[in-house]
Amino acid sequence: MSKGQDKTKKKSEERDVVLRLAVMAMIVWMIIGGIVFAVGVMNPREDPRKGLAKLQQMEKLDTAKIDGQIAELEEAERAADEAWANRTTSEKFANSYVLGDSITQGLYENQALDKSFVTAEQDTGVCETEVSMINNHVSRAVEVAPQVLFLSYGQKDIKAASGDAGIFKIAYRRVLEELKEKLPETRIYVNSILPVTQEVIDEDELYGNIPQFNTELLELCEEEGVTFIDNGSLVKDEYYTEDGIHMTADYYVEWVNHMAEAAEL
Repeated sequence: MSKGQDKTKKKSEERDVVLRLAVMAMIVWMIIGGIVFAVGVMNPREDPRKGLAKLQQMEKLDTAKIDGQIAELEEAERAADEAWANRTTSEKFANSYVLGDSITQGLYENQALDKSFVTAEQDTGVCETEVSMINNHVSRAVEVAPQVLFLSYGQKDIKAASGDAGIFKIAYRRVLEELKEKLPETRIYVNSILPVTQEVIDEDELYGNIPQFNTELLELCEEEGVTFIDNGSLVKDEYYTEDGIHMTADYYVEWVNHMAEAAEL
């Protein structure tokens, strides 16, 4: 076969390929067109403007309905918050208990909290004493097994530890570890030691170590995984009684609320 004949044959074959591709493409387009037509017949379209108007109307109705539902939820939430805030102290502390010293006694002596929620005694501290009243307090807490337990010790320990915050920390740790072991499901909160007046410090310089005691107490709480409650900001000069250590009734109202807020009671 000559070169001319070979070229002619190739061109003929190429035309056949192109023609077949064109036929196939036409068939595909005809199938697609048929499908589109069938869909259009089965689902006739309305005027797009009418559809848009309906959509806008539905949007307005849905928005108004949603806004109404949101308003109802917000109102219910406000009512629930108000009811929650207006609960009595006894209701807030229903599953809680407080252990402490003579400062803590003021909770029930000043009617800030019912005595059934408190075990507190004068001269009680975490450091070892002859009577070791702290052991009785721990036993009482284990007996009650509250969901939330507040501890408030330290004033007595200032002198019992001879002003040594390290000794105080070791003794407090022992109490916390025993409570955590015996009350694993109880959330424990530790109150700070309240400051005293300058007159008290002038008479006994050991009370000047209270800030250091609170620093050690905060570190202890972080190490033991319990919550430290700083009550220093609640104290006002007018809250002190004549001894410059204990507090008047006004302080206890704030203290109870502060503990409840810290523990989300």
